[in-house]
Amino acid sequence: MPASSGAAFKMPHRGRCRRVSMCFDCGELLRLILELSHYPLSTDKVMVVVVARRLVVFGIVSVLAFASTARADASRRATPAMAGRRSGSGQAVVTGSVYVLALGDSTAMWNGNRSYPDLIVSHYQAAVPHLTLVDMACSGETTSSMIAHSLCAPGGSQYQNALSFLRAHAGKIALVTIDIGGNDVVNCIYEANPTTCFVNGLKTMQKNLATIVKGLRAATRSGVPIIGMNYYDPLLGDWLAGPGPTRTLTLNVITGVATLNKDMTQVYAKAFVPVADVATAFQSSDMTHFVASQWGRIPVAVDRACTLLDITCHRGAPEGFGDDPNNAGAVVIARAFEKTIGTLRTPANSTTH
Repeated sequence: MPASSGAAFKMPHRGRCRRVSMCFDCGELLRLILELSHYPLSTDKVMVVVVARRLVVFGIVSVLAFASTARADASRRATPAMAGRRSGSGQAVVTGSVYVLALGDSTAMWNGNRSYPDLIVSHYQAAVPHLTLVDMACSGETTSSMIAHSLCAPGGSQYQNALSFLRAHAGKIALVTIDIGGNDVVNCIYEANPTTCFVNGLKTMQKNLATIVKGLRAATRSGVPIIGMNYYDPLLGDWLAGPGPTRTLTLNVITGVATLNKDMTQVYAKAFVPVADVATAFQSSDMTHFVASQWGRIPVAVDRACTLLDITCHRGAPEGFGDDPNNAGAVVIARAFEKTIGTLRTPANSTTH
C-alpha cells in the first residue's frame, strides 16, 4: 500500500478464524504482501505497518490452521479410543458420563485435543471415571458475543447453550471452566482513542461476566466447582522490536493486562468463583529479570510469551501475529487450573457404568 494513501487497517478479532470463509482471499493476501514489502518504515507510520503486516499473517495462518484443524478433527472422529471422552457443543454426549464443561474463547479450543480443557480431563480421569469433556468455546468470543450473537455456538448463544446443558445434566457435572473477557479489550490498541476503548471495554466485560457467572452458578448445584482464569499478555513479543514506539506500547499493555485481570478477578470473586492464575504462571509482568534466549538476553516475561504462545518472535522486529497458547502454553494453563481445582471428585448424584 503506498504511503501516500493514508489508509489504515482495522484488526479483526484476535482469536483466529476456524472457517476459510472468515479469512482473506488468497489473491488479496498476495497483493497486501507485495505492497507492504515496500511500505516506508517511518516512525509516525510504524503502528500502521505493524498492524497491517499482522493482518496479512493472520490470513495466511488462518487458512493453514483451518486445514490442520480439519485433519485433526477428522482424526479424532475416526479414533475409537477418543469416543465418549470429548464432545463438541453440537455433538451427542455419552450415557453414563460425568462432565467437564469448558466455556470461553479460542484459548480453550485452539490446540484441538491438546487444548487446556483436554489436558485437565486427562489429568483427572483416573480419579473421576467416565470423565468427558464438552467444549463449547468459540474462537474470537467476547463476553457480549458469548451471551448473544456467538461466533460459533449453535443457536447463537454459548451462554444459553451452557445453561441448557448444565440443567439437562444436573448431578453429572464435575467441573465448569471458563476463560472470557480478553477479546473485549485486546483490539483497543488499534483504535484512535485506545484509552476510551479500554475503559468502555472493561465496563462491558464486568457487566457481562457478572451475568455469565451468576447464571452458571444458578444452573449448577452448589458443590460443582466453577473455575475462571485470568490472562497472559499476548503482545510481549513486540518488546523485541527494540527502543521506540512499539516497545513503549508493549510496556503500556502490561499495565492494561494487569488492570483487566484485576477487574476480572473481582467479578469472579463476587460470584465465589476461584481464578486460575495464568498470568503468574506465564510470568507476564516480570520485565525485571533477564534470561538468555535465542533472541539474546531478554526479560523473563518476553521469553515466556515467545516460548508459550503461537506468536513468532524476531529480534529487532515486532512479533508475528498470534495470541493463543501453543501446546507448551496449553500445558502451563492446564497446570494453573489444576492447582486451583485441587482434588476433583465424582458428582455425588452421578451414576456411572
